[in-house]
Amino acid sequence: MPQESTQSPKQNRILAALTPNDYARLQDDLECVSMKLGQVLFESGDNVAYAYFPTTCIVSLMFTTRKGASAELAITGNDGLVGIPLVLGGNTTTHRAVIQSDGIAYRLKMEVMRWELDQGGELQHLCLRYTQALMTQMAQSVVCNRHHTVDQQLCRWLLLSLDRLPGNQLNMTQELIGNMLGVRREAVTEAAGKLQAAGLIQYSRGHISILDRTGLEERACECYAVVKSEYDRLFQFPLAIRIKNRVRPNPETMRRRAEARLLQSPPDILQTSWDNMRLVHELQVHQIELEMHNEELRLAYNEADALIERYADIYDFAPVSYFTLDRQGVIIDMNLAGSILLSIKGSQKGRYRFASRIAPEDLVDFNAFFEQVFRAKDKTAGEFVLSANDHRPEAIVKIEAVPDEDGNECRMVVIDVSQARQAQKTLQEREQYLRAVIDNFPFFVWLKDAQSSFLAVNAPFSANYGWPSADALIGKTDFDITTRELAEFYREEDRAVLESGQTKTLVELINTSDGERWFEVYKSPIHLEGQAIGTVGFARDITERYTAEQALKNSEKRYRSLIEKMPLSVAIQQDGVLKYINSRGLDLIGYPASECIGQSFLPLVHEADRQWVTDIHKVHALGELDNSSAEVRLVNMAGRVIDCLIHVSSVEWEGRVAVLAILEDITAKKLIDAELHRLACIDPLTELASRQHFLDHMEQAFSRLKRGIDREVVVVRLDLDQFQTTTESLGGLAGDALLRLFSAQLRDELRKVDFAGRIDSEKFAVLLPETNLFAAKVFAERLREKVAGTTIIMAGQPVSSTISIGLAAMNVDDASADHALLRAEQALAHAHEAGGNRTAEA
Repeated sequence: MPQESTQSPKQNRILAALTPNDYARLQDDLECVSMKLGQVLFESGDNVAYAYFPTTCIVSLMFTTRKGASAELAITGNDGLVGIPLVLGGNTTTHRAVIQSDGIAYRLKMEVMRWELDQGGELQHLCLRYTQALMTQMAQSVVCNRHHTVDQQLCRWLLLSLDRLPGNQLNMTQELIGNMLGVRREAVTEAAGKLQAAGLIQYSRGHISILDRTGLEERACECYAVVKSEYDRLFQFPLAIRIKNRVRPNPETMRRRAEARLLQSPPDILQTSWDNMRLVHELQVHQIELEMHNEELRLAYNEADALIERYADIYDFAPVSYFTLDRQGVIIDMNLAGSILLSIKGSQKGRYRFASRIAPEDLVDFNAFFEQVFRAKDKTAGEFVLSANDHRPEAIVKIEAVPDEDGNECRMVVIDVSQARQAQKTLQEREQYLRAVIDNFPFFVWLKDAQSSFLAVNAPFSANYGWPSADALIGKTDFDITTRELAEFYREEDRAVLESGQTKTLVELINTSDGERWFEVYKSPIHLEGQAIGTVGFARDITERYTAEQALKNSEKRYRSLIEKMPLSVAIQQDGVLKYINSRGLDLIGYPASECIGQSFLPLVHEADRQWVTDIHKVHALGELDNSSAEVRLVNMAGRVIDCLIHVSSVEWEGRVAVLAILEDITAKKLIDAELHRLACIDPLTELASRQHFLDHMEQAFSRLKRGIDREVVVVRLDLDQFQTTTESLGGLAGDALLRLFSAQLRDELRKVDFAGRIDSEKFAVLLPETNLFAAKVFAERLREKVAGTTIIMAGQPVSSTISIGLAAMNVDDASADHALLRAEQALAHAHEAGGNRTAEA
């Protein structure tokens, strides 16, 4: 840790961002404190006595439940402060503040902090900005803990911690990280192991070194980028000049600061009695206090001068032109925008009359306007054209002018509205184009107000109802163009659309000049500033299409009846959406038709088989789908997995190609096959793995060892001693009983990851993953003693048994897994040669 002598409060970004005057006022009150790992600054509900500004330490803000579980809300380092309740006007805190990484911080007493915040200066604004950034970090932590993996959370946490420290080292145990993230230590261990294996970090005994920050950022979720951008934005705001409501130094420190300044430069005084010395001292302190008051007064004057300059800049650099003219129209003052508008230098403003820049065709109107300004004694507005100059083309300006109080000057605001007028002209042209387009639509178009009166119609609409022009129907209603019965029906529909705020589409039979025709009618509400002000409608002739659709519906009804009676499940998918499923299919998946028709078919497919279904749809989209069959798993409404044999082919649905799926439930058949497979892999007498199944499992263990998934594997060979003698003397049933007893004792000693099998009559083998020879020997001796100490009664006489054991470690350099088994066999042979009932190592 760096020495305190090298520390500076300006290592904290908030203190570094203060103006020199604000920082100088705080400097004497900042107290440097050393923070230790795990130190608690305050608990939930404590009164906040200090505000802490970390420089080289990190503070974690945590929430702890009644049961002791904890989760990190946010972390604070040299980017901010601890003690947000003081900033927000509170006294107590709802969370716990714990030192996450040791280092240095500077603290400020609660009374001084409150006084400084009350002044409304830069410290207050920086603290409020930091509060906003801290809230963003808390909110993003909630989202991250809910939606992202532990790996991503760990990357985010490491990057945020690294941003708040000067180096790339973190001193943190996995248990403490787990408490911060609110997850188990095992999850942190696994996530940290992945990062270390990828070469991103190096972790050893509580020390974390970041090796590849870029790689860490790529693995982190988007939460880190959101939080980092918010903190970077915090210190990118420009400093603004603000009027402070203080007129004197902080009364909490006034006396002490005056005493300190006196000690720094003590005056020469005569050696007098003690009382005179005390009096002189008091006078000198009061003199210094007066000087400090004067210093604050000078600062206030400087701030006032800065504000005057600021408002002068606002006038000069405003985007609107300001002019002051005398009674003769001569320009006596103007801002920068005005100078640019008229192309007149500021030093030449008294040489020109404003009217000299007015276009000749508007000059008479401008002179009348100028005279009107002085007569009206109030604001007068007008629009005029300015002549083109070397820097701009001809411009249209809007002028608002008022006379001064004495009536000797005219003050004008001049706004260039050329673009607005051009836009207005363009809008009018577009309206004409739209009118031409609407009138040439091959269907009816109308616009109504809230009372169902026509605001606009197109030419086909007016022609159908026998009106001379579209404008002739403006202000009319449906009662003027059709029967009363239909007009009332149309008005009720308009009212329903306005009240619901929803669009409506329907098919109507309308009388036209060609007789009754079927029309598709579309009606929608029109909103202005959130209020429904009318409706817009379209109607197009669909007589031919409607007739064809009715014929198609009748045909579809016949085919649907045929499919519904099929004994198999039938479904049709199009664009990834379930378009149809028969009743047998609904019984299969357990969902009602209303909850699956029109929805994606993928949620009904088991997650492991969704890629195959997606590939089928991709092939279908390319038009290359051939008839095919495969097995797929569905998940019904109750969550049960159903094995199905699916036959897929292409069909036409609503005029486009779709996928036809015929499903056959083979769940029962799969269960029978699985049971047969299980019986083939299990020895029926001992219920341990068969020889071939054990050898297959041993090959898998060898593969895991070579790929580095498992670090150590031990192969154990076991034989029952004198088994043949016992069988010959007591019979085969006694031998079977001894085998079942031994297999039960063996299973009791196995871990979940261990695997045992019977490879011959009385011969057994065990795989011990993640186990070295020493631990394997402990296991073997425990099992051997357990077997030797067990006696059973058979045929009225006690019978006991012993076992011999051979151990061999599986090596990565082995050519195959059989080599380890062979070495275990050799070790077992040594155990037999030594008399049995013992353990030997290869």
